[in-house]
Amino acid sequence: MIVVTVEIWPLGNEENKRHLGTAKIWNTGKGTMTRGEYKASLSKVNRPNCIWRGGQVKDFPRKKLGAWDLLFLVLRNIVGKRNQP
Repeated sequence: MIVVTVEIWPLGNEENKRHLGTAKIWNTGKGTMTRGEYKASLSKVNRPNCIWRGGQVKDFPRKKLGAWDLLFLVLRNIVGKRNQP
């Protein structure tokens, strides 16, 4: 499982950090050695274990691309183009 936590540290002070969101990405086991299938969930502010939205990425070229690429595809598939003007 890949877990990405987003926090804000006011004035760079870790003691005052606040949770902004968590992404959890896990392998479904349905892919091949070269092409992966993953499910993912995103949480909301201050609720890291409460799923806000979920989705999946299929046919991910796991030998060619890395974790940042997978996170990008998860965000694109789950959140989509909601931040477009």
